[in-house]
Amino acid sequence: MKVKKTNIPTDSLTHRYRPYSYSDAYACEFHSEKPVDTDDILIAFRTDMPTWVEALFCLRNILVRPFGLRGSNKEETGDKEQFVRAIRDGDSYHGAKVSDKSPTETVLQSDDKHLRAYISVYVGSSGEHRYSAFIITIVQFKYWLGYAYFYTIYPFHHLIVKTMFRHVINKRISS
Repeated sequence: MKVKKTNIPTDSLTHRYRPYSYSDAYACEFHSEKPVDTDDILIAFRTDMPTWVEALFCLRNILVRPFGLRGSNKEETGDKEQFVRAIRDGDSYHGAKVSDKSPTETVLQSDDKHLRAYISVYVGSSGEHRYSAFIITIVQFKYWLGYAYFYTIYPFHHLIVKTMFRHVINKRISS
């Protein structure tokens, strides 16, 4: 399965968050006999990542702690059951909250003092048991530190998002 960079779908809920400081979208097409749920993909994306990606997030958390920045992923998702409940109920948990939801998309917002980030999962059906899934990243910088932070991690962003998305689709969704 190929994950490729693409445009944000025109009917995505993320267009409500303009203006963006940064945005990108990755898409893949796959086959699944079972229904595909955006919440399932988002939950897996945030809680079930390859070991090397987890290690990078741990390193990131250590490096940004002196600047007063909040941890990410495992630290944000904490108790997986509570995180899952928050996503399914459209609620918040550990600094992350569902900011928008539709039958085809779930948008998770994370705020820090330097930036606001949105991760969205959008799924469309392209025929019987055929799906197109998108992972969308939206970032709004609050001040210069957000810009500096994001463009420091930017070289890793694309690799990590594509890898995690492929991992989730291969492991959890496609049949």
